[in-house]
Amino acid sequence: CWKWKEESGGTIRKQMERMGASCDWTRDRFTMDPAYSAAVVEVFVRLYDEGLIYRGTYIVNWCPRCGTAVSDLEVAHEERPGKLWHIRYPFSDGSGYLTAATTRPETMLGDTALAVSPSDERYRSTVGRRVVLPILKREIRVIADDAVDPKFGTGVVKVTPAHDPNDFEISRRHDLRAIEVIDEQARMTAEAGPYQGLDRYEARERLLADLTEQGLLEKVEDYALSVGTCQRCKTVVEPRLSEQWFMKMQPLAAPAIRAVVDGRVQIVPENCRKIYLDWMAHIHDWCISRQLWWGHRIPAWFCDACGKVIVARETPVVCPGCKAASLRPETDVLDTWFSSALWPFVTLGWPEETADLARFYPNDLMIMGFDILFFWGARMMMMGLKFTGQVPFHELYVHALVRDAEKQKMSKTKGNVLDPLEVVDKFGTDAVRFALAISAAPGTDITFSDSKVSSYRAFANKIWNAGRFILMNLAKLPKTFEARLADALQAPPGTGYEPVEGAPADRLADAWAFSRLLTVSREMDRAFTEYRFHEVAAAIYHFFWHEFCDWYVEWVKPGITRTAAAPELPEALPVWTNLLRAFDASLHLLHPLMPFITEELWHRLPRSTRELSISLSQFDLVSERAANPISEKQFQAIQELVVAARNAKAEEGLQTARPSAQVTSEDLRMLELCRDHQEAILRLAGLEAMNFERRRMPAGPGVIPVSTSLDLRLLAEKTVDRQAERARLLKEKVRTEHQLEAVEAQLNNPEFLHRAPQEVVRTVTQRRAVLAELLRKIEESLGPLE
Repeated sequence: CWKWKEESGGTIRKQMERMGASCDWTRDRFTMDPAYSAAVVEVFVRLYDEGLIYRGTYIVNWCPRCGTAVSDLEVAHEERPGKLWHIRYPFSDGSGYLTAATTRPETMLGDTALAVSPSDERYRSTVGRRVVLPILKREIRVIADDAVDPKFGTGVVKVTPAHDPNDFEISRRHDLRAIEVIDEQARMTAEAGPYQGLDRYEARERLLADLTEQGLLEKVEDYALSVGTCQRCKTVVEPRLSEQWFMKMQPLAAPAIRAVVDGRVQIVPENCRKIYLDWMAHIHDWCISRQLWWGHRIPAWFCDACGKVIVARETPVVCPGCKAASLRPETDVLDTWFSSALWPFVTLGWPEETADLARFYPNDLMIMGFDILFFWGARMMMMGLKFTGQVPFHELYVHALVRDAEKQKMSKTKGNVLDPLEVVDKFGTDAVRFALAISAAPGTDITFSDSKVSSYRAFANKIWNAGRFILMNLAKLPKTFEARLADALQAPPGTGYEPVEGAPADRLADAWAFSRLLTVSREMDRAFTEYRFHEVAAAIYHFFWHEFCDWYVEWVKPGITRTAAAPELPEALPVWTNLLRAFDASLHLLHPLMPFITEELWHRLPRSTRELSISLSQFDLVSERAANPISEKQFQAIQELVVAARNAKAEEGLQTARPSAQVTSEDLRMLELCRDHQEAILRLAGLEAMNFERRRMPAGPGVIPVSTSLDLRLLAEKTVDRQAERARLLKEKVRTEHQLEAVEAQLNNPEFLHRAPQEVVRTVTQRRAVLAELLRKIEESLGPLE
């Protein structure tokens, strides 16, 4: 077992390291370490002494294959088609019979009563009479109990105390005998008479044949069953009477409920908080003993002389009651989650009052999958409050399950488990991390596949290629110039980057890029705080690929290549400073998601000081003074003009041509903005020239409404195809309608209005007005073509 632990633990650690986990590996702990094991014993003894741990005989879930009891949480329920068998129980006086329906006929051999509802008039006269148990010919009583549902089956239920938890409770109320007819291997016992030694399902078939032969099987109905299976091996579990160790949960659950209700612990997402509270409110005692040969041995001994049970921290020499030396140690071990529940405080040195415990407990954050919220999360809450008086953590983030491409849960039996190391070898760690992050929307499971990871490997390549372009041109600069850039990349602590004033042609793009960087940084901060990692990833993905690379780098590319060849130009330092600052800030935003590629590129940038890692450098790299909504709005107008021209060229088959264009607007400032930046617009749109007119262009063929205040028409020697133009406008209309619908949905969403900052709500509201006006103009242009 220890060899297996070393191998498995080593594999897990290797996976975590390859995935980029930033951990203090000197604090690696294992729940079977000697100090940890001593703490487990201490907890057990204290709980036992307080009467919170007890030994008793109750119905437990028993796995015949694993040969151990399993807790309710370790039983997976699945719906399967089954049968409902109606079996006749003759009255002992021969005056008739009662019919009881069951889904497990083999257990009838352990029946000790039939039960009816006291409110069921059909059977009131039968209460107290005796019936004969088929096959075994044993007489049993008819009793009345409120637990019976008169609407189920015939309204008569068989009572099998040793093999059904509800029947066990009925037997305690009516002092019924419990007869075990199915053993630990799911075979029939001697109490099963002629079926002794048979497997439970083989016994079922033999019994049904015998009942049919004797005319006691009245009818059979199809019935949907909820079948409980062992999570570990998938074997159908058998409810079975067994002597086990139990822990009282309600006294521990109450403080853990209060801690969440009063806000000391925040559970994210909100639906998991509700699930947690509901489960804790209906919690049952926990069967903590397991019949396994690996685990924490229960610190208990049995005196064969007087029958006393001794629970102690150290192995006793003699019985404290009768002084006999014949003590037999308990062979059961504790459920693995018992020791795991102690993790937040025992790993810090509890029960000793250590410096680590004082400093690090409670933890700030605990992260776990939804499938272990109750196994681990709830139990850590209860144990932490019980033994430290404090919550174990302030926030509990419950993440979704990772499923395969068909949304199936990964399991070895299905053969759909992905080894993280194999995926990393194939696509790289950064692509795997990013694929997981961008898929991690709260409350939804993550579908994971090679194709998804492959698409984010392309993103990693995009980052690398952008860095390579910058560094390739940087290498052309003299070392003295690079030293000046290194000084420019040292953002004053607490202030951050803002653009330096450079060439007039680049000033708008510089202001826009840094303002967008600040906006994206704020969005990511907010999403990180709320554990909305998919929004974190989506924000930086869109910015880096579709804004930094597609627009900013393309905008300043001529200045970069020009100054790389002539660094003495006055605009050289501003051009390079702004580009490198924007790239540096982008790498910092990307780093939590893609640590390896960003670390590599960051170390290649010029800087006057050498921190050991990007993760140790300043992260608030964009100054609040960089906020520039006016520049963002102006640059967006230019983007819309460039995109409209590109689309128009593509639709008219002019992709390789450089036509001229006419731009009209009644807004003089809009025309001046386009005229001031026409060199970049012509280059990015692939146009030869533009002429500007301050007027409104009449709607008609070839007229493209760029925005509410700007129109565009290509000046190409090409006859306008009215049908094609109509199709283009209809396509644009549908696209605009979809965008408008999405914006309307946002503004009609109370959660968005409540959670989003007011500036974002205002921006979306303005966007709605712009789209509505654009739609009106498109419809106006369609008029002459109808």
